[in-house]
Amino acid sequence: MTVHRLGRAGEPVGVASGLASSLVRTARAALGITAYGLASAAGCGEKLVVDIESGRVDPTLDTVGRLVSSVGFEVRAGPGEGPDNRYVGVDGREVQRLGAAHQQACDMATRFGAGRPGPLEGAQPEWDGTGQAPAHRFGAGPTRRDGGGWSAILVRDERSRAGMSQDELARACGLKAEDVALVESGAVKLTVTELQTVLAAMGAALVARLEVYDAHDDALHLKALADPQGYHQRMSDARAAFTRAASR
Repeated sequence: MTVHRLGRAGEPVGVASGLASSLVRTARAALGITAYGLASAAGCGEKLVVDIESGRVDPTLDTVGRLVSSVGFEVRAGPGEGPDNRYVGVDGREVQRLGAAHQQACDMATRFGAGRPGPLEGAQPEWDGTGQAPAHRFGAGPTRRDGGGWSAILVRDERSRAGMSQDELARACGLKAEDVALVESGAVKLTVTELQTVLAAMGAALVARLEVYDAHDDALHLKALADPQGYHQRMSDARAAFTRAASR
């Protein structure tokens, strides 16, 4: 097994990336918006959306996440025994489920004077709309980080679960050990198809689905930035509480 075009994310591949295409098309269908509407919300060109949906571009999962988060969805992904049939093509029931969940979130937001589902302003890394999008960070305040992106997190976790060394995984994929190290550090971000290939070498499938965006971590992050002294105090108190509990 080999990983094609390692690290050259966003390059035309000529073969449809089924999962990436399905995720983006499902998000659009759930809201009834055009490719232009999604591109406008994400701050990228319409061509990028069209090329991903047609399979002419094989994006990173981080780029897919950035596109769908702009309209109120988030990607949840992990290794599994097999792909989710809801994202082989576009499933009408999944479109209906997501559309209803999104509308319910919007109705609740209107009722309580909150914003529509999606990332809070200032919570995501900047993106110029070209190339691969930066990974979505998690955590709050100065400790907020991206973990190297989806491919780094999933490859590291699955390799650990499988009990494989970087050398063993590299041989299974036809790569060099330093290539695996670059992926796991986040220096190289795998495209969706590449990530599927690497996970398959460890006996796992890439399972991903869409849900309505949860801005809870974004709110914590922005609150920490607005009151850094309070944030550090809360962190200090939490560590002290943990130390006391562990010593009992």
